[in-house]
Amino acid sequence: MSVQREEACAALLRRARAIVDEQGTGDAALHQVKDLLVELANSGRTLFPEVDFAMPDAQGRNHILALEDGDGMGLYLTIGLPGKEAAPHDHGIWCVNAAISGREVHKFYRRTDDGSRDGFATVEEIDQVTVAPGQGMAMADHAIHATMVTGDEPAIGLALYGYALARFPSVVWFHPDLSSVRAGASRRAEAVQ
Repeated sequence: MSVQREEACAALLRRARAIVDEQGTGDAALHQVKDLLVELANSGRTLFPEVDFAMPDAQGRNHILALEDGDGMGLYLTIGLPGKEAAPHDHGIWCVNAAISGREVHKFYRRTDDGSRDGFATVEEIDQVTVAPGQGMAMADHAIHATMVTGDEPAIGLALYGYALARFPSVVWFHPDLSSVRAGASRRAEAVQ
């Protein structure tokens, strides 16, 4: 990793940590973090040249850029090939994204059932944001979103999560057409040991 990129990513984590420690992870704080991430993503090919990051063999790939010590945040360069999509899901932790190149549509959902039946859930779409160069998105803990890479070029961007991917809580996946829900395994137990 280039020294300049490493320093820029470490500085982003420090600035994001200062915001979160002072203000928490409400909408206003995450918007500020998103603005920092968009600013870093705008460095584009200077700090993040494609030659430094392997393209995915299929659909998508994440490259670690910086991780906080302990149980802290994780910053990644993400690559999604055209057509890559993810069904509605809740990763259980806040997330901020910004684009270097390409376009990724994020659809946001609200759960409409009461959660009382195992395996059953209904959701409705409530918003949509396109993450493209100069634009980002922020979502709070337990927000539900789906993603789709649109256009004919890969979506290359930056993603900052409240925890590193290796320490994620259980990701909950929703299937709107079948009114079903399932939870993946949590990685939190390993993180707190």
